[in-house]
Amino acid sequence: MDVVDARMERILRAAASAPSVFNTQPWQAQVEGRTLTLRADPARQLHHSDPHGREMLISCGAFLFNARTAARRESLTPFVRVLPDPADELLVATMRLEPGPVPNTDELELCVAIGRRTTSRVPFDDQPLFTDVLMAIRQAARDECADLRPIQPSEPVRAKVLDLVRRAEALAAEDPAARGEELAWTATDADRADGVPAALLGPNPTNDGAPVRRFLSSTGSAQFEQHSTMALLTTADDSPRDWVVAGQALERVLLVATAYFVHASFATTVLENPTTRHDLRRVLSLDAAPQMLMRLGYSALPPHTPRLAAEQAGIGQAGVDGATVRSG
Repeated sequence: MDVVDARMERILRAAASAPSVFNTQPWQAQVEGRTLTLRADPARQLHHSDPHGREMLISCGAFLFNARTAARRESLTPFVRVLPDPADELLVATMRLEPGPVPNTDELELCVAIGRRTTSRVPFDDQPLFTDVLMAIRQAARDECADLRPIQPSEPVRAKVLDLVRRAEALAAEDPAARGEELAWTATDADRADGVPAALLGPNPTNDGAPVRRFLSSTGSAQFEQHSTMALLTTADDSPRDWVVAGQALERVLLVATAYFVHASFATTVLENPTTRHDLRRVLSLDAAPQMLMRLGYSALPPHTPRLAAEQAGIGQAGVDGATVRSG
């Protein structure tokens, strides 16, 4: 393996640390020389709750941002083309790597955050984010052509948003197809390299003060905080290209948050239901498309979800024969 191959292997490993809905890891990467082609994997799409592939492409966008960030750690400059189009809906992007300057401090900080970032499913400290931290996180979204709309505890509209979250969760719990899809990807075996193991699902809330995804396989309950910061990630439009933009913005937001010791927890069900997604846009008077609703708060470092192993992914062959590899 030459130097470029070794760099690409490290880039793919970092990229595969990206978050994905239910830890489905719905991406495929093909490497030829210094060019990475990223495709969505329909076999890992949630066909019931995500029939149009919005969350699948958001997940792929997060993978792409990690790849970009990891490339800079290797003193490589990534040239990215986002490519979803009607002719090939699974083609997400290409990234060509060229020699570049050494990474600056901010780039290195994001690289370190890739390894530390993890999704939380437990209660946070009962306080909103510090103002300067929230400003930095919002700027991270803007840096990727998206926006982050905070929903603070003092805002009257927060109660309406929470009502929509609860309504969406209740409707999903009554839907046999939705329940079956969730159970296929949660409470997974401890030795499975994807999905969310039962030990990481977290408790169900005993109060209604925070938007929390209620997993059917969760055991136990806990009182969640009522004063953490909620935030909604939005994009200007709602096309497949915007979903990839949303994924890149989401991962930059999460990495900047991680650098400030802030963790995120997602409430995606409200955006998977077309009715509650529309109502969320209405109650917040949004001119933009809502893509991801989350809680942001302070807590102990949560455990990581599993990833497909390198030998399963074939990462060691990256850049050698151009074969498609699964990144874990």
